Amino acid sequence: MPRVLFLVGRRSDVSVRFRVEQWRPHLRERGFDSDVVELAGQSGFEPRSTFRAASRASAVIVHRALLGRLELARLRLSTRRYVFDFDDALMVNDPSHAERASPERERRVARMVRGAATVIAGNRHLAEQASRWNANVTVVPTTIDLAALPSPTTHVPEPETIGWIGTQPNLFYLDAVGGALARLAAHSGARLAVVCDAPPPPLGIPTSYRPWSLAGEAADLASFAVGIMPLADDAWTRGKCGLKILQYFAAARPVVCSPVGANLDIVEHGRNGYFATDEDEWVSRLGELLADHEKRRRMGEAGRRTVEARYSTCGNLGAFIAALGLAA
Repeated sequence: MPRVLFLVGRRSDVSVRFRVEQWRPHLRERGFDSDVVELAGQSGFEPRSTFRAASRASAVIVHRALLGRLELARLRLSTRRYVFDFDDALMVNDPSHAERASPERERRVARMVRGAATVIAGNRHLAEQASRWNANVTVVPTTIDLAALPSPTTHVPEPETIGWIGTQPNLFYLDAVGGALARLAAHSGARLAVVCDAPPPPLGIPTSYRPWSLAGEAADLASFAVGIMPLADDAWTRGKCGLKILQYFAAARPVVCSPVGANLDIVEHGRNGYFATDEDEWVSRLGELLADHEKRRRMGEAGRRTVEARYSTCGNLGAFIAALGLAA
């Protein structure tokens, strides 16, 4: 059976779940076996066995990992071609760094992209960045495996619940809407539910913290009346792939979000969600959706159709396999 090898930084990263692990059962159904090798973490990086596995694989995908010069040279000696896959603006520092620009990171990304036979970018902005160094770039968006989710109609949303799902490093984005959330709470029964690996900061609105778990994720998403994705507009956020929005949509819940990056491609303002750019707009859009059950239902169903049409795992599998240079 042809074998696909995924090389990842840390297997526990959220992106590995959606851009690596999610493909594997579907690849097997198409006749491809697969392995995942973690390059950093408790298992350590074992170059000899890794490069031996690469030499036997029909396709090698490096997901986000920025290999050193020696490691990359050895990989290129081991395999005729590798595919580089990324879903964030890796060429700049993330928000945990005071200095966002990073010439060294850009050089490392450029090296990985130049050496790849094909580059898979998670959105249009990232594809444009990668095309500076490689002409063979294709967009395969981050996807949702709808077949693995329960029907959203099996869960009833909690009225007036605004939901946010994410990881601890991104909690600070909620600060930007703290004023709007506090205003909503002062004049209505609005409350916030945060699904995360760490509790959120106080935001002036009654808040329930729900520790993230894979088993509880679908039910938590479906409990939201509306989901939110506030973002700053900068070099890092323009590379984001809108995963939160896709998760809300998969649960048939509408979204209010910042008009940044891939959000602009996913959300159709007024049809499956709303954009908000300042505090008054956040208050207005969230208040409108919380007060109108029928509008929430209609927009949430439109969001679900958006995922079914453009962002489902099954719907993008053919493009992914083609990008690997394999015959389905």
